Amino acid sequence: MKKLGQIVSQKTTQNRYFFGLMLLFVSFDFWSQQVPHYTQYLYNMQIINPAYVGTRAELSASLLSREQWVGIEGAPKTRTFSINARLRRGLGVGTTFVNDNIGLSETNNVNIDVSYTLITSQYSRLSFGLKGGMTFFTNNLADGITPDNDIYETTSGNFPNVGFGAFFYNQKMYAGISIPHLLETPQFYINDSFNQPRLSENPSVFLTAGTLYDLTENIKLKPSTMIRYTKNLPLSVDVNLNLFYKNLFEAGVSYRHQSTVSALFAVILNKKFRVGYAYDHKFDFTGGNFGTHEIILHVDINLQRNTHWLLSNECYF
Repeated sequence: MKKLGQIVSQKTTQNRYFFGLMLLFVSFDFWSQQVPHYTQYLYNMQIINPAYVGTRAELSASLLSREQWVGIEGAPKTRTFSINARLRRGLGVGTTFVNDNIGLSETNNVNIDVSYTLITSQYSRLSFGLKGGMTFFTNNLADGITPDNDIYETTSGNFPNVGFGAFFYNQKMYAGISIPHLLETPQFYINDSFNQPRLSENPSVFLTAGTLYDLTENIKLKPSTMIRYTKNLPLSVDVNLNLFYKNLFEAGVSYRHQSTVSALFAVILNKKFRVGYAYDHKFDFTGGNFGTHEIILHVDINLQRNTHWLLSNECYF
């Protein structure tokens, strides 16, 4: 069984795919079975936790674009779209679409998310969610060669995905746990005998939490964290500290342990519409500039018709 990560060279005449292939090697050896990183994950939470469906508003949608390691050809590029709605009797439903390009590989992931929310008290709720869908992939191996000049054919295919999550929240704090990808990912092998879907040996587990403090009448502080655990990989810990001013602006910083420092800024219009930007700087032993840009558009529409959820028009979580 040969991994795609073994492909570490390129066509010498053009130098076209060197960094793309190297990034492909890194991605498949260290990031397999994981969803892409997001800095503004608080407003894109449905991608990693299906229990988040229906918690923000009766209709909630996000559109995110992430350009990672700008200036390096073949670097990861991610586009996501998510939308969800509240139904009656505590049910929520939504869908997500993720387009991810890394080196010579492209994936398109489509999922349906369903949640059910329980009333735990007058001011708190607990929701459970299920995720299911398909991933379609193309590995453009014909554009790269190995050190011994062997050329591989372009491969494509698809495989199913299932995941689950839980989410507890009120208007001042939240905590969640999820495994968005439970099944094995055959995309990362050139030759494999995948006849039936099987459970992944190293799924990623996400733990998220955050709270809100009123510093003054106009300023709110929102610390949060996301911890990602994957067997045989280093623990990933994101720590974020954001400030709200008059419910109109948000600014913050984020730190990913031994990896990345980020800054973000957002404008909130009419307490429903959010336009956000984040910049990540990755620490690298080569001294190179591995900057990442991320833009998100988010909207919440709350008609206050369903009382099973907490009524809130604020874009805090």
